[in-house]
Amino acid sequence: MAPHLNHEEFFSSLTDLLSKTSQKARGSVFLTQKPLIDTTELTSSSPRPSILVRATDGNTNAPNPKTNKVEKKTVSKVKLSTIVAPEDIEAFYTRYAEVCKTGMTGLKKRDRKKGKAKAKGGALKTAAKA
Repeated sequence: MAPHLNHEEFFSSLTDLLSKTSQKARGSVFLTQKPLIDTTELTSSSPRPSILVRATDGNTNAPNPKTNKVEKKTVSKVKLSTIVAPEDIEAFYTRYAEVCKTGMTGLKKRDRKKGKAKAKGGALKTAAKA
């Protein structure tokens, strides 16, 4: 596994990942976070554990459930991670929120009219047949 990035490297890489994904016609960025409990350094002085923050673009070589074939992709999966100490959480999340908000400006709003039209049309056709 790749080593964890420091906060500045993580934010710059996350900004690049979000901008590349928003420029494409489609794509996803998965953001996860979980407490990092280190068994070697259990101390009672710090009641809150460190936090592991991850980001990935979701590219995978998993089989397509429709065809059961593994698709070979030329682009490898991007994995970013950093560890946030309990004393740095406030500053980190402030910057993290700013980066995520600026990365979401390129997103398109989902068009839900097509789904509603299909549902209405399908219901009308079945009612007319009965």
